[in-house]
Amino acid sequence: MVNLLLHICCAGCLCAPLDELRNEGLKVHGYFYNPNIHPLLEFRKRLKAVHIFQESDPIKIDYCEEYGLREYLSEVDYEGDNRCEDCYRLRLRKTAHHAKEKKFDAFCSTLLFSKQQDHEKIREMGEQISEQVGIPFEYRDYRHLCECSQSMAKKKMLYRQSYCGCIFSEFERYKDTTRNLYEGWKLKGNLADSNT
Repeated sequence: MVNLLLHICCAGCLCAPLDELRNEGLKVHGYFYNPNIHPLLEFRKRLKAVHIFQESDPIKIDYCEEYGLREYLSEVDYEGDNRCEDCYRLRLRKTAHHAKEKKFDAFCSTLLFSKQQDHEKIREMGEQISEQVGIPFEYRDYRHLCECSQSMAKKKMLYRQSYCGCIFSEFERYKDTTRNLYEGWKLKGNLADSNT
């Protein structure tokens, strides 16, 4: 039986893939390491969601619970076009080293199960890091389970985020919603003007 270390990006992406990996006969041990998740309150929400998942579906998980803002910014070229690749590399490399140190047979990541990520780039990086660190990368394409996994997360009432994780993806997700922010303020201003 393959003893697999599975990097967990979030609770929502863990649900269906965990079942599939177990059905394949793999012994799965989780690893939560995500210095990319910002801001701090978002990091805590996602961390808590994985803990809640663990209560409903027992799985051993090693947690890196420190907020990784400085680590993320020092490792990722956030001014260039490759920050997502840098982010994948950061998390996969750490997972591979942890897997080797703890004597797992292989490593993988729930990043491979999301339709929102660059699947081929994650696979390429996983294979490169596998060669560098000396531990097999257990590749899977479970993107077809994405909706199923999110549905399971909804039923379990797990927190489901609306952006990838980094502060830049948060900006991209919400940048066009600012006009709604000022509607109440404008109304207040107009009322104030009418009273003068």
